[in-house]
Amino acid sequence: MRELMDSTHALGDREALTRIWEEHGYWFFRDVLDREATIALRDEYMRELKALELVDADSTDPFWNGRPIENFPATFRTLHQRKVWQKFVREPRINAFFEDVLDDAVYWIPMDYYRIVAPNKNATSDAYLGLHQDGMSNPGVEFVTCWMPLTDIDDKVGGLVIAAGQEKRGYMAFADGKAGFTDGPIPEDSWSTADYRLGDVVIFTRTMPHYGRSNTSDRFRLSLDIRAVRRSGRLPVVGTVKSISTDQIVIRSEEEIDVTLVLDDKTFLRGPAPDSPNPVPINRHDVTQALPAGTAVMATEENGIALVLRPQN
Repeated sequence: MRELMDSTHALGDREALTRIWEEHGYWFFRDVLDREATIALRDEYMRELKALELVDADSTDPFWNGRPIENFPATFRTLHQRKVWQKFVREPRINAFFEDVLDDAVYWIPMDYYRIVAPNKNATSDAYLGLHQDGMSNPGVEFVTCWMPLTDIDDKVGGLVIAAGQEKRGYMAFADGKAGFTDGPIPEDSWSTADYRLGDVVIFTRTMPHYGRSNTSDRFRLSLDIRAVRRSGRLPVVGTVKSISTDQIVIRSEEEIDVTLVLDDKTFLRGPAPDSPNPVPINRHDVTQALPAGTAVMATEENGIALVLRPQN
């Protein structure tokens, strides 16, 4: 695979950062996140692994201790409940870094993916398992994805892979189990990755094709990916459901304002999945049961019509 292009040298140079983003659709920064805050975030993940007794109690690194791993959970609800990533981005040095890079105050979308990937010696490296673009299922908001390794991640541990240069081709289509574009497949020489370290971050556009590699090592892979929006841009509607029917929803927003949106056949509706961090598609007949009053939701809209409606992670 190609090596990701290091953009660290461009920090502090707005013109250079803009040029890199427009040409490549991503930034890869080395050792830029405040170490104390990032280690504290990593330790929250380690707390989960220690509770499962899959790493030794005195370990500071996520080495698997060999205990049975067959029932490893797909998601970690306690990390969501403790609002771990929200505390992380409120750290002054973390907030300052992202505001400097994005050249704006930052709004963090309430979507989070706490990734703890278990070792699997029999795993394959099929690029089309999990390949996606984050914007495909989230129309109506201009966000960027911020992916952060929380431990050293080499070739065996796996990690983020992007299809550099393919972000300008629109959204992918899937045929015969493989993803490509209407004008042709994804070139093999576009796949790009790196050996990642604690303190690195990759920020990429919502149209960037990407996936996570298999973990064939002896340690757990720890990472976080969250989505940022410039506050000067278009923000989603975030709040709790006040009332809902098959054709309308009223959301009590974070600003304590009631926002009424139409639900129609073009609204992309998603409901909670018990064993996955990813909401699943639902239809309008199921929306009142899947997203009842009191549910924390996020919506995007255009002219009062919801483009997407989904639960907050």
